[in-house]
Amino acid sequence: MNSKYYFFLLGFILLFFYKGNSKGKKKIQIKLIHADFIQKNENNDKNAFFLIGRVHFQHNGYDLFCDRAIYYKKSNLFSGYGNVQLKSDKNKIFSHEIEYHGNSNNLKVLGRVVLFQENIKLTANAINYNFRKKIFQAIKNVVLFFHELKLSTNILEYNLHLKKISYKKGGFVFYKDSALYSKEGDFFPVKKKAKLKFEVKLILSKKYTVYSNAMEYLFQKNKINFPSPTIIMERNNTNNFIYTKEGSFLPKEEIFLSKKYCSIHYNGKIVAGDYFFFDQKKKYGFIKNVFLEDKEKSYVIGGDGYLDFVSGLISLKNHPVSVIKISADNSIFLYSDAIKIYFKNDSAYLIQVFSVKGFFLNENLQGRCEYLIYKKLDNSIHFYGNPIFWINNQQFSGDFISIHLKKDFLLDYLKIFKNAFYIKKINSNEFNQIQGEIMIGFFHPKNILSKILIKGNVKSIIFPYFFQDKGNMKKIINKSSCGMIDVDLEKGKKIKKISCINNANSELFFLHKTNYKEPLFLPNFSWIEKEKPKNEKYLIHKKMEKYRRESLLEKKEIKKIIKYN
Repeated sequence: MNSKYYFFLLGFILLFFYKGNSKGKKKIQIKLIHADFIQKNENNDKNAFFLIGRVHFQHNGYDLFCDRAIYYKKSNLFSGYGNVQLKSDKNKIFSHEIEYHGNSNNLKVLGRVVLFQENIKLTANAINYNFRKKIFQAIKNVVLFFHELKLSTNILEYNLHLKKISYKKGGFVFYKDSALYSKEGDFFPVKKKAKLKFEVKLILSKKYTVYSNAMEYLFQKNKINFPSPTIIMERNNTNNFIYTKEGSFLPKEEIFLSKKYCSIHYNGKIVAGDYFFFDQKKKYGFIKNVFLEDKEKSYVIGGDGYLDFVSGLISLKNHPVSVIKISADNSIFLYSDAIKIYFKNDSAYLIQVFSVKGFFLNENLQGRCEYLIYKKLDNSIHFYGNPIFWINNQQFSGDFISIHLKKDFLLDYLKIFKNAFYIKKINSNEFNQIQGEIMIGFFHPKNILSKILIKGNVKSIIFPYFFQDKGNMKKIINKSSCGMIDVDLEKGKKIKKISCINNANSELFFLHKTNYKEPLFLPNFSWIEKEKPKNEKYLIHKKMEKYRRESLLEKKEIKKIIKYN
């Protein structure tokens, strides 16, 4: 090795990586271990030194190997070419070319770069590294392998201070049986987590597609957090999905959790709430502050409970309210302690309501009972446990009551079995009364009761007539018994015609006073107008408006999320 080597080495000492502050910077020498040939360029650039053949340097714990190298003393630039290898105890880089700018502390590696760092493997067209800032950048055709994770992007940055890997020009990530894309992403290898944002699309085990604008993936915990509006969609049925404002998902267990507004869309039904836990494997979940909507625009508002999509059951308690839309202008309101909804077979869809505090159809028809069943199969509603109804000033009671709806969901007829009792209030002392075994009430359009038919051991007390007799107002009361009574009503309120059929037996009572002090009652008479339930539908509509606003916002968010994915 000639004297030129010593001139080169003296100049190369200037090519150091610096530590400490600007005052009294300590220089760390780069050491030439081997080169087959060293030459100084005497003609064109006197500051250039050439090293050829099995070049080997050592610097700051690194070994650098290449086929040839050039050092430019004036610009403090070192370049290595051919079979470049940069190695340390923790890192290895293989490439075709390497450049180091001593003045700026920038290292550049070019040409089919492969980097190994502990559990990380990275390939790219080029890598830039600033030793002072400790910022590492990979450019073009970047592929990062980390444990079971593979990341593909065009520009990737690694901040060694923050121990963070980032991309901002779009990236694809493959992890186990999942694949995702996002416009920007931050990965933290030490913490084993990733933060993704903008146009995030995640495919989970070919079962679900997740759309979001932001996502945190905790790889070690196998947990995904969604800090922004997100859709989790079944891949084999895109109409079934979960929407959340903010939630979490455990891919391995297939468990979803949300503590803010969320909704699940399943076979035409929408169940929304403020808290939601759902096990996708078992198709089972728990929800609070429910808002349930089906495709026929029936609703359940309020209450807490569980969903079981295997058995097809939603069970709610804590005073849920049901709203069943039966026509454009008419809805049934049900106030209760608990509700069970069976929906597995949509044609046999039914609702069970427990401890019915109030049943309302518009302002005219209202009632209560201990237990109610709504059957969609035949459009019928059945009332058990001391059921009682009021239609205007008319009261209906019996052991069992059913209401049947037409195909267009208008009222068809009302039927009462056993101990049927009809009462029409005239004033505080006088009541028309009919009792029998079976009672049927028929409705005209607009849900107006037009006819009542009572069968079986029928008894009645009717106050039908007022007439003038020599200046005095007189009243006739008809007390009768028969096998069947047919009553026609005028506008659903006033008795227009009454017919007593089969073994009729009637008595007429003439009363000379308009205010009769001793009213006449049939056995088991009980007028309980004071116990009529109150319809707080304005509060229900207020809650419905809240969820409709949430639903409208949800639709906008879903449209926006899907648009960018």
